[in-house]
Amino acid sequence: MSTKEMLRNQLSEKVLPFWLSQQDNTNGGFYGKLSIDLESDPLAPKGGVMMARFLWTFSYSYNTLQKQKYKRAADYAYRFITESLWDNKYGGIYWLVDAEGKPLNPIKHVYAQSFAIYGLSEYAKIDPASDALEYAKKLYHLIEENAYNPSTLGYEEEFDQKWKQKALSQVASQNPEVRYTTNTHLHLLEAYTNLYTVWPNETLLEKIQHLLRLFTTYIFHPTGYCQQEFDQNWTSITPGVSYGHDIETSWLLDETLSCCKVDEDLDKKVRSMTTELAAYCYENGLDENGWMINHVDSSHVDKTKVWWVEAEAVIGFYHAFQQSGNNIYRNTALNLIQLIQKKFVDTRPGSEWYSRLDENNQLLSVLRKNGTTEENISDSWKGPYHTVRFYLEMIKRLEEK
Repeated sequence: MSTKEMLRNQLSEKVLPFWLSQQDNTNGGFYGKLSIDLESDPLAPKGGVMMARFLWTFSYSYNTLQKQKYKRAADYAYRFITESLWDNKYGGIYWLVDAEGKPLNPIKHVYAQSFAIYGLSEYAKIDPASDALEYAKKLYHLIEENAYNPSTLGYEEEFDQKWKQKALSQVASQNPEVRYTTNTHLHLLEAYTNLYTVWPNETLLEKIQHLLRLFTTYIFHPTGYCQQEFDQNWTSITPGVSYGHDIETSWLLDETLSCCKVDEDLDKKVRSMTTELAAYCYENGLDENGWMINHVDSSHVDKTKVWWVEAEAVIGFYHAFQQSGNNIYRNTALNLIQLIQKKFVDTRPGSEWYSRLDENNQLLSVLRKNGTTEENISDSWKGPYHTVRFYLEMIKRLEEK
């Protein structure tokens, strides 16, 4: 069986059926948690990011595979987002709601709003008669009105329910000096790019170009990697390299260029940057077996293998091969697919991927983040976005001549 057919079968017979099974037919949306023991928690809270990722996943799956069960799941996710996560008074989606859809943490984070735009834009493609595009445009305007700071050129990231700026408590590290993160700005660019494919607005294009310039001007380090956290002056204050984010950035920014006609000079700068990112990740971010390591800074090399990092590495390296013709990248991606099959894909019925391996490539029983949180097959951060996109992107790319 070819790699493409293996991925196609695994997606349709294991991965998508797993995520379909997480639909909460009692309270709406999708269950907030499935433990490592495959025990669902019907009372687990539901994150705005996670639910938006469900919406994107099933919308994109239907758009690609044209199976009605994915359209129905996308419809279900759309209803939960617009009926439970949407703040009818102040606009935007909540960070966290309880199992029944009541607000638990009503803050407005640009990261969550970005994924909502990403999902709503994709849903608008499969159901143009819905109000999905209007919701996405509302979020775009809320972000531009409340988050964009013309003095610093960055997007403020976290707000209370009424859109009053507050100290960062999500996505960023605990350093109180952190004002801007690459993570949030990357996914805002990703969201705006998808929105532009259904709403080719000139002002939106200007904002996309502005975000690209933030990457080429402030975020990208001349050595070949992206700096991750910054103060209000765009001075990097968190040393280190996040290889998963960098390899993801390398192909997502090229995706933006393929969808949006940007200034010629900017186009050249971005393409040069993404080429350097892939090369840096290849030269510095792989272990002796070909796994991508998680993170490195001046004092520590984190050799944990994380599910989304490996998924993005496959796409990123194969994309680098497609752009350059260099078979080193192709071989790296194909080797990683085989490693993922051996270690990350959970062979138990009714499961999907494990979330992480330790430096010896053994399954972690606890998260490294705090040493006490149990590992899950699904939770507010481990959703369908990275894995389903990995399958669909690689099936598409392996079909290309």
